[in-house]
Amino acid sequence: MSARCRRLQFCLLGLIVPLHGAGTQPPEQADLSFPPLTSPPALHLQSDGALVAQALAHYTSALQFENSGKLREALDHYLAALEVDPANPDLAMHTAELAYSFRGRPVAVDILQKAVAASPNDPAAYLNLARFCATYAPDDPFENDRARQTLDTALQKFPKKAEVYGFAAVTYLSQGARKEAIAVMDKALRQQVSQSSFWLTLGRAAQQVWPLAQTEMREEHVPRVNAFYTKALSLAPGVKNEPVQLEVAQYYLLSNQLELARDLCARIVAQSGNIQARKLLHRLYDAFDDKDKALEQLIAIVKADPGDVEQHRMLAAAYEARENHAGAITHLEAAIQIGGGEGDDYLYLGELMLRAGQYEKLIQLCRRCIKLFPDQATFYVHAALAYRSLERWDESIESFAQADRLAEIGSGELSNYRFYFQYGVTLERGGKHDEAGRIFEKSINLTPAEDAQAAANTMNYLGYMWLELERHLDKAGELILKANELHPDNAAFVDSLGWWHFKKGEYAKAVKELQRAISLIPTLQAEDAEIIEHLGRVYLKMNDRENARAQFKRALELQPTDAGILKRIEEGLKKSANQ
Repeated sequence: MSARCRRLQFCLLGLIVPLHGAGTQPPEQADLSFPPLTSPPALHLQSDGALVAQALAHYTSALQFENSGKLREALDHYLAALEVDPANPDLAMHTAELAYSFRGRPVAVDILQKAVAASPNDPAAYLNLARFCATYAPDDPFENDRARQTLDTALQKFPKKAEVYGFAAVTYLSQGARKEAIAVMDKALRQQVSQSSFWLTLGRAAQQVWPLAQTEMREEHVPRVNAFYTKALSLAPGVKNEPVQLEVAQYYLLSNQLELARDLCARIVAQSGNIQARKLLHRLYDAFDDKDKALEQLIAIVKADPGDVEQHRMLAAAYEARENHAGAITHLEAAIQIGGGEGDDYLYLGELMLRAGQYEKLIQLCRRCIKLFPDQATFYVHAALAYRSLERWDESIESFAQADRLAEIGSGELSNYRFYFQYGVTLERGGKHDEAGRIFEKSINLTPAEDAQAAANTMNYLGYMWLELERHLDKAGELILKANELHPDNAAFVDSLGWWHFKKGEYAKAVKELQRAISLIPTLQAEDAEIIEHLGRVYLKMNDRENARAQFKRALELQPTDAGILKRIEEGLKKSANQ
């Protein structure tokens, strides 16, 4: 059923339908638009039964004719309905606009004048007449002042009606009479009105009289507009007036008066904990880069409204920015549980679980997601990384293999060098070195030319793996030399080069490269102990126990955490002890 039919149905049920809803008084607000044709109004008939029935019949016919595009016929029936309901300003305006098209301007103006006479205490009747006269220019130049005369009458007759001032000011602006528009608003500002809605309506109109987007005039315009909102705020204390306070805060925010908006929102929050004020305050604290207070408000918002999916997501993002991955997980899970989740949501959740080290939980998530999204290979990758972190090598390798199979049949986004590098690392740590070598080679071949550093890293990793296994030494040397060529003066790559010379028995070259690797590190850290331990082992092989022992002590002083490296250092110290 259309909106028009619903309105008509209400009338047929015998209900009185006032212009702004049954038994309610709307906030005063200027009608600042000039529509080409108003929408058909609802009737609010209060005559005797026979006339009501007759008017409703005409009104029904008018709607039907208008819906079918027969506007001339619709006009006749609107005029007949207006005879019964002459005080309805909306009906009068709509009828006048139709009359203008088919019977001329004088007939239209006459309709609106009769509406004024029928409802002399309704400002809408005067504003409709003024709007019509301002919109549809007369042929007779002596009629040009009709709109202004009507506005003057309305301003004198309704000095406490904000919509009259607002409409008059904007009408003057549309006619290029800016001084008159300012004079109207100045007159309004002098009124002694204790209703905050009066001042809010004027504040909206004031923003058109003194546009705040004009940068060069902003310093002058802001105080003029603020004056109306300040009055509204002063008349709206306490919790019961928070809608007014929030509208003023919104105005401050949208007009880029952020400090005023922040302070007002903070007052509202302190007053009642209003959740809308908190949301604004969160944005404002974030704009001022006060991350702690912004987070505090976001936490309070979620606590007050735990069913708000968007706020859970925002809080998850805030925690992630602070690298509080566990906190981010909690709220992303809540958002998914409340509002449902797409594949990307679960992927994001999986990434967070990886970062938080929640490997068992991630494995359970991936098992579920593999059933929900069977074509999404990334869930297998997440599971593989979780298994690897738990040193469950076989399960990790199998998950990588599943992802690889899916990649081959369509999930092309995984067919990249980074995926195969991680796959290779897992195979290597799982003891499957030949398979690891094949996958590392695939990673190298897929690495784009512009990412030479990544290619060099994979080459160095594979070459060093063969060195440690003492297999394919020539191939290892080729890979390590190429890595150093692609990315020279990388301490890790130079260390591998030195270790390659060591494995070949070229001890002098090994010492030279290992010393160069150490010199490339500005400040030695615990993870650099292996390079120094390598140098100590070379000296030990050369039977230079003094230098060997010095390097092993130096490596131990870095306090390495890797158990294997620590064990080799201790063994080197024993072997290099003076006999």
